[in-house]
Amino acid sequence: MLFTLEMIDRVAGVIRTKINYQPRIGLILGTGLGGLAETVQQPTIIPYSELPGWPVSTVQGHAGRLVLGELDGKKFTCDAGAHSLL
Repeated sequence: MLFTLEMIDRVAGVIRTKINYQPRIGLILGTGLGGLAETVQQPTIIPYSELPGWPVSTVQGHAGRLVLGELDGKKFTCDAGAHSLL
């Protein structure tokens, strides 16, 4: 899937309504790393279904959500769910 700047702006707009900071670190969690999302402090969880045009998780058992918060004192976001952005 190819994302246009307009699509990215819409997704960013949704995220901005949920948090009042800019994450400094971002990770895409692969298979076996989903537990890291559970360690995020003060999490804000956004299901992929709330992100306009965002692909849904295609693997059974994968969370399909964006998790934002703090990890080791740093503002952090992680993509916790399996999908293909290509």
